[in-house]
Amino acid sequence: MGSAEGYFSLGVMYHDGQGIGKNYQKALQYYQKAANMGSALAYNNLAIMYHDGQGVVKDYQKAMEYYKKAADMGLASAYFNLGLMYHNGQSVGKDYQKALRYYRKAANGGVATAYHNLAIMYAKGQGVQKDLQKAKEYVKKACKIGYAERVTISRIVKLSSVIFL
Repeated sequence: MGSAEGYFSLGVMYHDGQGIGKNYQKALQYYQKAANMGSALAYNNLAIMYHDGQGVVKDYQKAMEYYKKAADMGLASAYFNLGLMYHNGQSVGKDYQKALRYYRKAANGGVATAYHNLAIMYAKGQGVQKDLQKAKEYVKKACKIGYAERVTISRIVKLSSVIFL
């Protein structure tokens, strides 16, 4: 019997093809073992596989279930991914209020792209009153904590989609 971290690492190696051939089925098996041992990262990666249909039939409901498990364990990137699902209406109807709530939790957890997506929502008035000043503040926060792409408010308003983490 291995450790959750070990199984998770093996899952990543097979998922990404790091040092070995890419094998989604083996990645899925190792992520499941790690998740069963309490790994939030493994739940998040399982969710990504179901969300994107990597080695499994695309299943937004299953992805949502796994993201929620990872988020319940406090994983900031899982909050972000839940925000995306509510923002885009995947598996659920679009719910900007829930998207905002999850993006805020992710941003508080240090996810720079969550600040970016909050900026988009404020710039476009999605679930909140349109507020370009607030959008600008979120862009600055995203850049301050390492968001690589420097964006202007006018570019944010023109964006047609949000960013996946």
